[in-house]
Amino acid sequence: MHLLLQINASAERNWLHISSDASRLAIIWKYGGIYMDTDVISIRPIPEENFLAAQASRYSSNGIFGFLPHHPFLWECMENFVEHYNSDIWGNQGPELMTRMLRVWCKLEDFQEVSDLRCLNISFLHPQRFYPISYREWRRYYEVWDTEPSFNVSYALHLWNHMNQEGRAVIRGSNTLVENLYRKHCPRTYRDLIKGPEGSVTGELGPGNK
Repeated sequence: MHLLLQINASAERNWLHISSDASRLAIIWKYGGIYMDTDVISIRPIPEENFLAAQASRYSSNGIFGFLPHHPFLWECMENFVEHYNSDIWGNQGPELMTRMLRVWCKLEDFQEVSDLRCLNISFLHPQRFYPISYREWRRYYEVWDTEPSFNVSYALHLWNHMNQEGRAVIRGSNTLVENLYRKHCPRTYRDLIKGPEGSVTGELGPGNK
């Protein structure tokens, strides 16, 4: 609270993202549960209570994580958030924060095949669990695949909407990977895609509609 009272939000760089980074830490610390960004498609239950999602080897995401209430790791993350606050560095309060705190808690190693790492009572889940398509290849979600991947070792899929500055959309009938994922795993969202607002047929779901 002391930090927030000093901040002029209108003058802060990336304030929307930073305030989101802070809120998710506080909410999951207080109530427990799983946090996911809104551009994540859940495809099966996550069999872990306290976990972080690896975006790459030795690098944690903060777009997906889950903890029991009052977990000390999240409390230490909130303390570090304040102590090392710097809004000028992209991700400093988000994935960089999670990564540097994980390095304090654990001796990180490279992943071997699709096997998760465990340290104390935290699971560090393999990138294939949530990020089988990396941010560099995000456009592949909007392509038509000859043979679509099964994602049989993944729990959810991050669509990298922040990378989608081109405004690529989910288009009905396009047979792209992302359309088929919506159809299979998000039937209600896909039904709304078909109907559009107030029953009209638009057939398009853009990156802003999460």
